[in-house]
Amino acid sequence: MRKLHRAGTAVAAAALVLTVGAFTDGGTRSTVTVSPGGPMIAAGARGVPASNARRGQAVIHSLNWAGYAANRAGTAFRSVSATFFVPYLDCSAGTTSYSSHWAGLDGLGSSSVEQVGVEADCSGSTPQYYAWYEMYPKPVSVVFQVSAGNAIQASVTYKRSTRKFALMLRDTTSGRHFTRALKCSAKACLRSSAEVISEAPSNGSGGILPLADYRAASFSGISLTTTTGHKSGLNSRYWNTYQIVGVGDSSHELAAQPTALFQGRAFTNYWFRAS
Repeated sequence: MRKLHRAGTAVAAAALVLTVGAFTDGGTRSTVTVSPGGPMIAAGARGVPASNARRGQAVIHSLNWAGYAANRAGTAFRSVSATFFVPYLDCSAGTTSYSSHWAGLDGLGSSSVEQVGVEADCSGSTPQYYAWYEMYPKPVSVVFQVSAGNAIQASVTYKRSTRKFALMLRDTTSGRHFTRALKCSAKACLRSSAEVISEAPSNGSGGILPLADYRAASFSGISLTTTTGHKSGLNSRYWNTYQIVGVGDSSHELAAQPTALFQGRAFTNYWFRAS
């Protein structure tokens, strides 16, 4: 059974984390601290901001993200929204593994993140699903359980009038939903990128955890808006769009890959192997 606890020190943008109990091969019980959500880690260049990539570059290889992101120097985003289905995990291998699926702002070349999504993990052969949000610099918060196949609407919106971020997630299948209005200083949360991502989450020490076999995670209805009012899908002349391919932490072999964008508003991430 998973328990929630607060970590004493934030690692990157982590904090309220999930502690998963598991048994080792010798029968000894162990725990793993899981932190869903977090900034992108570029493959082969840990800590190098992806936003430093040359203009027009289409693909970024990442150790923890797969999906799409948008950014451009001098551009700030007001909102990002997407609809997706909680993926059906394949936990038949019986190994403990993890995945996060979300929409959010920042994290592409920045340490701040404003994200909302679901966690889909294999605790041995048992799948587990939760909805969560993260608002830098606060801890990740888990809100309620979700089920595989449920339709999820997720959005992050910065409201200039209140200087707060509205983080919303609605499980349209079950009817459960939440909205949180939270503050982050403009200097800390620059809103310099917007993204829709499937992720291999990290442990309490910042190490990347094995990526659960989520088979396919499909996103649609994707919409981005800048503070100047430009609204579009992921493709726009007002920002650069990056396809992010997930590769293994140590092997750098393909771990997860997004399909081409459909009309700039839909794509599917496909799982290949644990990262």
